[in-house]
Amino acid sequence: METAVTRKLLGACFAMIWVVAPMAAAEPESYELALTKNAPVIDGKLDDACWRSATVVDRFVKLGGQALVGEEKVVTRALLTADQDHLYIGIYCEEPLIDKLEMRHTERDSDVWRDDDVEIMIVPCERGGDRYVQLAVNPAGTLMDAFLPGKRMPLELGYDSGAVVKALVGKSDWTVEMSVPLANLPVESVTGPWSFHIARARRPTGSYLTSLRTPVSGFHEIDVYAELIGVGKLGLPLGLKAFSFGQFTYGQNICTFEVTGAKEKLTSMVIEVGGSPRMLFDSAMLQIMTGTMQLPYSLLPTDRGKTLAVKAYSGTRLLQSRMVSLDGLPEKMLGESTRSVFMFYPGNFVELALPLHIAGSAEAPLLLEWTATGESGKVVGKGLTTPAGAAARIRLYWRPWRPGTYRIDCLLSRGGEELARQQQWIRLAANPWEVSQ
Repeated sequence: METAVTRKLLGACFAMIWVVAPMAAAEPESYELALTKNAPVIDGKLDDACWRSATVVDRFVKLGGQALVGEEKVVTRALLTADQDHLYIGIYCEEPLIDKLEMRHTERDSDVWRDDDVEIMIVPCERGGDRYVQLAVNPAGTLMDAFLPGKRMPLELGYDSGAVVKALVGKSDWTVEMSVPLANLPVESVTGPWSFHIARARRPTGSYLTSLRTPVSGFHEIDVYAELIGVGKLGLPLGLKAFSFGQFTYGQNICTFEVTGAKEKLTSMVIEVGGSPRMLFDSAMLQIMTGTMQLPYSLLPTDRGKTLAVKAYSGTRLLQSRMVSLDGLPEKMLGESTRSVFMFYPGNFVELALPLHIAGSAEAPLLLEWTATGESGKVVGKGLTTPAGAAARIRLYWRPWRPGTYRIDCLLSRGGEELARQQQWIRLAANPWEVSQ
């Protein structure tokens, strides 16, 4: 059975279909982004005036660069335009086998890439940037939007592009129309050029189509994506480069980034958890920071499963938003050691490394107290340590100990406040073969 974790791992390999003989590489093509003063009505019809002057991307080939032939030869046409606040995308898909369309997935962020779908990859960074957004839509209008924070990293399905999407299925074609807020794209370069790729999966013929003239073997070869020039005409005030939320630990975290563009237009930043403000930074606080900016914030056990967002404003206008799901926050502040059986060496010690998911500080350091109890119920050792880093390390000296099973009771506190209790069972073995079992 597939789980959300399985889908996330698979997401990093969406449509990675390999071909036998790719053609020689060519220079990436360039398209100039058309601007519009009149936003389209997102109804899937592609009949708005803005589409008649939009940027057209209509040379689609098979992955690997081969021309479409036979029943694989269909028209796919993508239209791009934008205004100050949104990127608009329209895609027309000719489909003579319309009755064989697959559009089984109807839940947001489900595996729509297993259906007939179109996929738009947008890299709002200078060439060489590796952070991008993937938008996938099937004929049912189901959207999967995800963010890739770097090469060889899994797609983050907790990302919300804020896109409004509509799809329509006709007698021999289907269309997609969408509006994507620019503030929700991970913009690093405000002048561009950006990179992009548009792809299509046709389930009736098992075909995978790409808009790239440079031959590729998968949808995610960002180094050869096409260039989108003219981005500077959007007048985006600023972007956030090298953005990181930090370690996601309970207690204090540090959000870091660099501002590209007109930093003086940055008047405030807000860190929200579950839609509620957690930290506010005004213009005076932000303007004194130079280079890599650092915004501290705290996470609580009750934040698990919520959405964390960092928003940059110029007055009341939202310029940039970064968000991530906190589903991955550990359930416990103090975890269990992955090792529980140790070889017995008189006079030596056992070291337990307990995963630590909360941060201390100079004002309120963490304190871990432990007590070891033998099988008879007698306490055979106790101690305390001030942990730091990703694990709390306890050294249990063996001199008065004997082979057998021991219970280790741990109490984690900070500034006199109890944070977590953890009970761990370990076994001291007299024979090496017991350790390997």
